[in-house]
Amino acid sequence: MAWSKNWDMTSYFPEFGGAAYQTHLQELQRSMEQLETDSKAAGRMATDNLDAWVELFLLNEKIMGDFSHVASYVGCLASAEVGNEAYKQAEAQISKFGAIYSKSLATIVDALKAVDDATFDALLRRPELEGAGFFKLRMRQNAIKTMSPEQEVLTAELGVDGMSAWGRLYSETSGRLRFDLPGADQPTPMSMKVSLLESPDAAVRKAVLENSNAAWDEVSYVTAAALNAIAGTRLTLYGKRGYDGFLEKPLHDAAVSAETLDAMWGAVEVNRTVAWSYLKKKAELLGKPALGFEDLSCPLPQGAEKKCSWDEGVDLVLSAFNARYPALGEFAESMIANNRVESEQRTGKRPGAYCSGTLKNRESRVFMNYGGGLGDISTLAHELGHAFHNFVMKDKRPMAARFPMTLAETASTFAERILQNELLENPAASKAEKLQVLTTRLNDAAVFLCNIHMRFVFEKAFYTERQQGEVSVSRLKELMLQAQRQCYGDALDPESLDPMFWASKMHFYITGVSFYNFPYTFGYLFSLGLAADVGQHGADGMRQYEELLKLTGTDTCEGVAQRALGIDLASGEFWERAIDPIRDDYELFQQLLDDE
Repeated sequence: MAWSKNWDMTSYFPEFGGAAYQTHLQELQRSMEQLETDSKAAGRMATDNLDAWVELFLLNEKIMGDFSHVASYVGCLASAEVGNEAYKQAEAQISKFGAIYSKSLATIVDALKAVDDATFDALLRRPELEGAGFFKLRMRQNAIKTMSPEQEVLTAELGVDGMSAWGRLYSETSGRLRFDLPGADQPTPMSMKVSLLESPDAAVRKAVLENSNAAWDEVSYVTAAALNAIAGTRLTLYGKRGYDGFLEKPLHDAAVSAETLDAMWGAVEVNRTVAWSYLKKKAELLGKPALGFEDLSCPLPQGAEKKCSWDEGVDLVLSAFNARYPALGEFAESMIANNRVESEQRTGKRPGAYCSGTLKNRESRVFMNYGGGLGDISTLAHELGHAFHNFVMKDKRPMAARFPMTLAETASTFAERILQNELLENPAASKAEKLQVLTTRLNDAAVFLCNIHMRFVFEKAFYTERQQGEVSVSRLKELMLQAQRQCYGDALDPESLDPMFWASKMHFYITGVSFYNFPYTFGYLFSLGLAADVGQHGADGMRQYEELLKLTGTDTCEGVAQRALGIDLASGEFWERAIDPIRDDYELFQQLLDDE
């Protein structure tokens, strides 16, 4: 079957800038202005005026849905066409709306900061707000870490042309960036870099990394300025808001404790030798003394990668989902059949992949740059997993449907695992095909145990130094190389690392959240443990899995794991056990090689 490569955004709005779009913006602005006016009129939150405050929370919930709807819409359009001036203006307008929204919330935040426990408990018990208790609790915890309302309003207003603008500059820079490749008729868009690094040709991979890094080096003064500005703004605000260090806010946003994060990284540091062993074996199979950074995601000659057309890749994902999890398969097919996936590789698209959703009509959109490799097919499964998570939450009220990134990555990685298990266990699959799947899985393991930790180590070191002043381009390169040496050990050629990774990785420039790294390893390992558990129980296990997903907007990571599975995430035992499937994969990988 022929599947469309381009998404249809008309279910959001019939046309960009049209009457429905403009009306939505006008109504959203009116709602935010009403929220500000009514909250100021409500007075101090007390047990005798909770009716007014309940109405304010309900109005805020409506704003959440309306704001997410237009933000998702504009973000999708701008990602797919980074050079479109109208879309860039719309992004700036959404940033401005974010400032208006923050201003509207200032009085509510201040009230939550001052409210006594008895009154807050009474608010939690109101039937109109049933299911929203965790959201309100988190909102109160955030409120405690705020400045005065006037300072928060000014911060939000300045952010439009400050931190948010630096993030937009980075997105535009990356979208416009090109690099030269030998034999190519024209410069190559940076969005194609990831797929090209999966080439079986070592010379191509080397040229891709070196030439793309040369392009990034040309604009390093821009990326360094953006990174320093974003981090500097955060650090200033953390200090003013009373955060105890730069990790307190990202940990809170991820709904995970420092103890759990330490337990996870501790297990990774002790057990990632399995990833190092694989990378050394991979170098041996490629006929190299050691891998270069450009070789990390390449295929092996023993499992020569077959490129799949978009239609073939979609069919592969749907077939795997339908065989092992029919509910996921049915949903994924509806996503693609209804043109909710944008996969075409073309100039002018942003690099990377993501899933975007709206709390208004509960639809999702998947964005990617499909190149035909198994990594691209896995990315499709990954992002559809995100969309399925949104779908499972569709009956939850908006205040109970927002979940942290740590738990969001659980569903996406779980979907990837389903695809890979089906490919690996297919009796008709050849040894080469199985090796291809195992190569992808072990490449992923190296990413989550080494690369993601490398990003965390780099970002932690960068923020530590940024507290003392701006960090230079040369120092950013040094910090990146130090992190790579620490997290990859002797598994990589020390002369073939990637000093420009800090510039080329978009995650460091996301202005809405910092430390956009550790949740990936969390979700990956949590999914491995989860898949091993619920996978043994057939349909009942999948129902248990869906119930876990439904809890993700109502508790911390530790609370969700304990309530759904009886797991103690602060214990290193769980994380150690979650790494066992990686060892199983490596053992099977070696067995298949020995059978030759």
